[in-house]
Amino acid sequence: MAWFRQRQADSYSTLKEESAIEMKRHGEQFDKNNRRNSLQEIQEICTEDSSYYGTLENEKIVNVSEEKLTTLQAAWNIINMIQGNVILNSPYVLLVGGVPGIVLTILVGYISVHTCRLLIDCQYDEDELGNKSKTRHTMHDIAVHNLGKRAGVLLIDVLQIMLMFGNCVFQLLFCGQMIYPLFPGNPFGFNGIILLFSLAMFPFAFVKSIKTVSYFSCASVVVTSLSYVGLISYMFSKIDKWVMEEFPLTTNIYQSSVSLGMIVFGFDSQLYVNSLDSKLKEGSNIKKMIAYTHVMSVLLKIFFGLVGIFTFGQLTRETITNNIDIVPLKYFFNILYPLKFFLIFQFPYFAIVDLIQEKLFQGVNITRFPSCLDEENSLKWWAIILRLSLVLMIVIVCLIFPDVAILTSYTGSTVGAFIMFLLPVYFHLNMYWRKMHWYHILHDYFVLLAGVIVVFCGIFSFVQREIVTRM
Repeated sequence: MAWFRQRQADSYSTLKEESAIEMKRHGEQFDKNNRRNSLQEIQEICTEDSSYYGTLENEKIVNVSEEKLTTLQAAWNIINMIQGNVILNSPYVLLVGGVPGIVLTILVGYISVHTCRLLIDCQYDEDELGNKSKTRHTMHDIAVHNLGKRAGVLLIDVLQIMLMFGNCVFQLLFCGQMIYPLFPGNPFGFNGIILLFSLAMFPFAFVKSIKTVSYFSCASVVVTSLSYVGLISYMFSKIDKWVMEEFPLTTNIYQSSVSLGMIVFGFDSQLYVNSLDSKLKEGSNIKKMIAYTHVMSVLLKIFFGLVGIFTFGQLTRETITNNIDIVPLKYFFNILYPLKFFLIFQFPYFAIVDLIQEKLFQGVNITRFPSCLDEENSLKWWAIILRLSLVLMIVIVCLIFPDVAILTSYTGSTVGAFIMFLLPVYFHLNMYWRKMHWYHILHDYFVLLAGVIVVFCGIFSFVQREIVTRM
C-alpha cells in the first residue's frame, strides 16, 4: 500500500511538472503571438496614411536619455508662453475693457489653468483598481485617441500652424508699430515701414537650421525683462501726474469683444503643456506650477495695465512705449523691442517650416511630396521659393490687418478659443464623463459655453469692424 501511494505521488508530481511545462510552452507561444500581433498593429498604424501625414518614425514621445527639466525651468517656459510681448498691450486692453477687462483677465486666467489641468488628466488611463498609467504624452496623442489618427493629427497640425503664423504676424506688426512713430514724416507711411522691415526677414528662408540664430534667444529674454523693469520705473516716476479718474469703469460690447480676444491670445499655452509635462523630472508637480505661473501672470498683466492707464490715461496707445515723452528713452525702447522681435521671429517661423517639412517634404517614400533637400543636403530652389512665399504671406496679412489689437483679438477669438476652451473640455468629457461627478460635468459645460461665447464675440467684432463700418 505504501508502494502504491508512493507511485501515485510520483505520477502526480510528474503530471504536475508536465502540466507546468505545457502551460509555460503555451504561455510563451501566446506571448509570442501577442508580440507579433502588437508589432503588426504598430506597423499598420505607422504606415497607414503615411503618404498623407508623414511617418511617425521621427516623432519622439519619451526620450529616456533626454535631460529632464526642473520645476523652475518648466515654470520659466510657461511664463514665456503666457507672458511674452503681449504685456505691452495690457494697458490698452484695460483701456478698452475697463473694469470688465480686469474681470475677464482673471476669468480667462482661471479657465486657462483649468483646461491645462484637463489636458494633463487626459494623458492617463485608469484601471479597475484606480491605478493610473500615462499612455498619452502630447496633445497629438490625445487628439488621436478622441478623433482618430487622420482627424486628430490634421486638426492639431493646422492649429499649430495657424497659431505660429499669427505669432509671426504679431512680431512683424509690433515692429512696425514701434518704428513708425520714430519717423512720422517718412514718405513710405506705415505700410512702407512694414515692407522695409520685412526685407530683413526674407533671408531666414535660406537658413536650414534654427541653431545658427538661436543663441540670441536667452539674451533677448534677459534684455526684455530689464526693459519691463525700466518701463515700470519710468511710469512710477510720473506718479505725481497719475490720472486715476480716467480709468474706464464700463465699456461697450464691441470694445469688450476686442478686449476678450486680446486677453485669450495672451494665455495660449495648451498646445505645449503635455510635451512640457513629459520633459519634467519625476516628483515635479506641473499642476501646481501651472497655477502659480498663471496667478503671477494675471497679477502682472493687471498691475502693468493699471499703472499704464494711470500714467497716460485716455491717451494710452496700443503699444505703451509710444506714450513715452522722453525722446531718448522712447528711441531706446522702440529700437530695442523691434530688435528683440526680429531675433525671436525665427522661432515661430521655423516651427511652421519644420512642421510642414516633416509632414509633407521628407521624401516620396515617406511623405506625399519629394524631399526639399538635394543630395548635398542643401535646400532645393523650389523649397526656397516656398519659404519665401511664407514670409510674403506674413507681410500681406500685416498689410491687410495693420492693427495689432485687432489682429490679436481675431486670433485669440478663433484659434485661441479652440485651443484653450473647446478642445480640452471636449477631450476630457469624451474620455471621462462616465466617471465624473455631475458638478464637474456642469463646470466643464460652462467652460465649453464660455468658449462658444468667445468665438461669437470674435465673429461679432470682425463683422462690426470689417463689414458694418465700411458699408
